[in-house]
Amino acid sequence: MNALVRVSAVLSNAPYLLNLDCDHYINNSKAIRESMCFMMDPLLGKRVCYVQFPQRFDGIDRNDRYANRNTVFFDINMKGLDGIQGPIYVGTGCVFRRHALYGYDAPKTKKAPTRTCNCLPKLCCGCLCSGRKKKKKTNKPRSELKKRNSRTFAPVGALEGIEEGVEGIETENVAVTSEKKLENKFGQSSVFVASTLLEDGGTLKSASPASLLKEAIHVISCGYEDKTEWGKEVGWIYGSVTEDILTGFKMHCHGWRSIYCIPARPAFKGSAPINLSDRLHQVLRWALGSVEIFLSRHCPLWYGYGGGVEVVGASVLHKRHCLSFDVYSSTGILYSSCSVLAYWEIYHSRAQQCRQPVVFVSFHLYFRNWYS
Repeated sequence: MNALVRVSAVLSNAPYLLNLDCDHYINNSKAIRESMCFMMDPLLGKRVCYVQFPQRFDGIDRNDRYANRNTVFFDINMKGLDGIQGPIYVGTGCVFRRHALYGYDAPKTKKAPTRTCNCLPKLCCGCLCSGRKKKKKTNKPRSELKKRNSRTFAPVGALEGIEEGVEGIETENVAVTSEKKLENKFGQSSVFVASTLLEDGGTLKSASPASLLKEAIHVISCGYEDKTEWGKEVGWIYGSVTEDILTGFKMHCHGWRSIYCIPARPAFKGSAPINLSDRLHQVLRWALGSVEIFLSRHCPLWYGYGGGVEVVGASVLHKRHCLSFDVYSSTGILYSSCSVLAYWEIYHSRAQQCRQPVVFVSFHLYFRNWYS
């Protein structure tokens, strides 16, 4: 995914990306337009990092014996997260803002104008105070003021040339250091680094198609990500089975907000597991990935609260959102233990023929209680 992000940035650099699994297809042609309504909102659109759609599947039986619909998660939990800072990223059916994938902080919101006086709001109309502070009158003669002004403004003209030279040197040094930081973060590609600074997308007009093609081949080379922040702070995060949850969580830690969109017609559809073994593999992977995040340095207990990493916009709602990640990760311990026990009972028991129906019924009831 990170290689595709770099190639698309060099060739087209569209400001928005659509992420789908290979077994999903577009079921609603208007879904992309609905996500753009959130992304291009004049008030909150600039702070939205992605728009997540619920997962819907084909081939599910009428009783949903394996709980593939995940009703509790997609129709209850995700709606609750949407009221705090946004839903988590589930790996598919998501429209991203490209600028948010580069590890940049979300734009800061403008503070509301404060009151001009310290009176109560009800009494503010009848009070006698004014917002502008009155300047204190000075009793000093005008001659002294003229002398003071001449002293302060006299050396400015004499040092004007020196100050311009110093400013030129400082701007050159700042430009060199910032360019090195960007190369250490995004890699040794001047075209791609320049594209990351274009928030609204677009390619370089001076570059020819042949040079862009050569640069696209360069950014997908095997050693391009060495000694960079790709997979650590930029793009999809490496080192986790559930990289989708970790990637979305790090965006929230940068102050971004996500949106949960549920159109009347399902936006995307995919294929669901059709037997118990495939479903166990899927749930076990989700559970182990959640436990892995909970026991790693990205644990929301200290990572989301700003321990060792600066969290932008860590308000009360953001802390509650981090707490929801803690709860979601801790429940993975229960899911993984139940899945391991079910595997052990089915495949490693001596009385497999006798115990298999009992395990199937108990695991079926467990799924129905937690996911339906």
